[in-house]
Amino acid sequence: METIPIQIGDKKYVECSMDGANLITQERDALDLVAACGENETSLLMIHSENLTPDFYNLKTGLAGKILLKFSNYHLKVAAVLTPELATQGRFGEMVLETNRNSQEFRVFYTRAAAEAWLLI
Repeated sequence: METIPIQIGDKKYVECSMDGANLITQERDALDLVAACGENETSLLMIHSENLTPDFYNLKTGLAGKILLKFSNYHLKVAAVLTPELATQGRFGEMVLETNRNSQEFRVFYTRAAAEAWLLI
């Protein structure tokens, strides 16, 4: 998985490349992102809709839960930049509303700038 380390002042986060070839399709891919954060000495991660397969948005597959659990177990703060259409669909949209209200570890944003601002606070 190709990642890009981003340094803003004294803070650093890892961003997944948006080329569409870097898909998070299984728990192993989440662990690769955990490793990339460790290599870059940060616990902050930004992912994009281009990094996620349709199975992630279908909560029946369990993929989102498994991936988010990995991120949580390794204490990563993760910002996902998704389109409004993806972030509000069905049961996934309900999960987004709940996590954006209560989670300090995972939030969904519509713009990269908003996601970056939350990561860096």
